[in-house]
Amino acid sequence: MRPPLQLALAAAIALVSLPLGAGLLPIEPLPPPDEVYPEPPPDWRGARVLHIGDSNVAMGLVKGLRRRFAEAGAIYEPHGWVGSRSKSWVVSGRLTELIRVFAPQVVVVTLETNTLGQRRTDVHAAWVKRLVERIGPRRCYWLGPPPLVDDTYHLGALLPGACSPCRFFDTSRLPYAKRDDGRFHLTRDQGLDWAERVWAWMNGSFGASHAL
Repeated sequence: MRPPLQLALAAAIALVSLPLGAGLLPIEPLPPPDEVYPEPPPDWRGARVLHIGDSNVAMGLVKGLRRRFAEAGAIYEPHGWVGSRSKSWVVSGRLTELIRVFAPQVVVVTLETNTLGQRRTDVHAAWVKRLVERIGPRRCYWLGPPPLVDDTYHLGALLPGACSPCRFFDTSRLPYAKRDDGRFHLTRDQGLDWAERVWAWMNGSFGASHAL
């Protein structure tokens, strides 16, 4: 048996190796969803869909997805948080609380636009993994950042692996040019187009990473 000092040192090293803030808040296990969908729900009827993310969860994307889910008989609950990233949702406990209250079977995530210009992509990817752990066994779809912010440190290349087993939609491949006014959000019409492509992808083949 190792001396107490060695045990304390090992515990300290393990804590430091986690993403900043990880393990500092108690994380209680979440109840499992009523039903787990390995593939898209047969007709989405009655499925509860939680959509979380940054300021891209707004305007055309939300309007388009709300219409599609409503037509399919699903219950769609969007929650956008301006300036947020995966770490924000994990550390604050907001994702955990929404899962407890809304009890979704499906979770859609639209995050990491706000980390594209930052270094330490390994740390950001670690927070993505932490968020996916909180989603648990629920079916998950991750919508990557639109191509309006330069991916200076190539975080986008890490996102598909970091968010696994969530399915990853590579929004950066869509034909949305940067805006002349310098803003980092899609227009309403672009958001509606994004929603249509996402809906087709959600209901298409499992291997497709985008819908062009």
